[in-house]
Amino acid sequence: IWQSAKPENKARIGGIMVTAALTSFLTGITEPLEFAFLFVAPVLYFFHAVMAGAAMSLMYVLGAKLGLTFSFGFIDYVLLYPLNTKPWLVLLIGPFFFLLYYVVFRAGIKWFNLKTPGREDADTIDTGEAQAGTAHEFARQLVLAFGGRSNITNLDACITRLRIAVVDAGKINQDKLKAMGAAGVVMVGNGAQAIFGPRSENLKTEMEEYLSVAGDDAELSEADVPDVQYTSTETTAKLRDPEAADKAHNFIKCLGGSVNISKIEAAAETRLRVVVADQSVIDDAALTAAGVHGIMRLPNQVLHLLVGLNADQYAAEMKGQLATA
Repeated sequence: IWQSAKPENKARIGGIMVTAALTSFLTGITEPLEFAFLFVAPVLYFFHAVMAGAAMSLMYVLGAKLGLTFSFGFIDYVLLYPLNTKPWLVLLIGPFFFLLYYVVFRAGIKWFNLKTPGREDADTIDTGEAQAGTAHEFARQLVLAFGGRSNITNLDACITRLRIAVVDAGKINQDKLKAMGAAGVVMVGNGAQAIFGPRSENLKTEMEEYLSVAGDDAELSEADVPDVQYTSTETTAKLRDPEAADKAHNFIKCLGGSVNISKIEAAAETRLRVVVADQSVIDDAALTAAGVHGIMRLPNQVLHLLVGLNADQYAAEMKGQLATA
């Protein structure tokens, strides 16, 4: 992944990958590495599953038995070496699978043109002065990436992830989080888990300290909300809805007409994120009849309409109709 990154991204990706690899090597925690490619290049995860399964099966067939206290990294290997059966097999088989993984991943990325970290076509993401600034500045940029102070309802962290619950998931800027060092971002309901590896707990503490003294600079303006969220950089073939134009027309009508809609975007693959002038004029029953599976009313006149996998198509249709209204 590091060597396949674009030249201008190699330094940044190298730092992320080396940190994730060191974490995996020492502790056996592989999440930071796996989530770096799981969602953007799932074919690599398939190869990973096959090779990992083959390695474990081979060790079993050869009679190796290695105990563990957590996830079996180098620390467990050294501490439990005298108690294990044929632990030296790791030193023989490990280098072979190292080479196999390298060849398969390198070839897979090239042949399938996979958009692994550092190969994205996304625009440059502004991280402010986060990388070179103070701990509070980095924490501030994290807060803004999660939608600002008023959007954050809970801060938590585990060994490898920042777990942030938010009011409006549409305000989370995944690209910015990745530019700041997250190996991946997992959306879970109205929240996100950003995989920063073993730094996660410290980052949570820094965010808490910053929020305790932050002023208005901790808020994200509506103008700064990312236009599109939760979308892969790869184009995925979908079955288009032939009735999208009619549904878009009905959605607009049920939302109070074009004069009531100030912003419309597709989000989270299955949602329409809509900013309106007045929520009171919205007809929930009519929206349900028009094909909306669920309605989430959020602060600041924001709604999430659950419309299924053609959310991007409906958003495009609605934008087109609003432009000509």
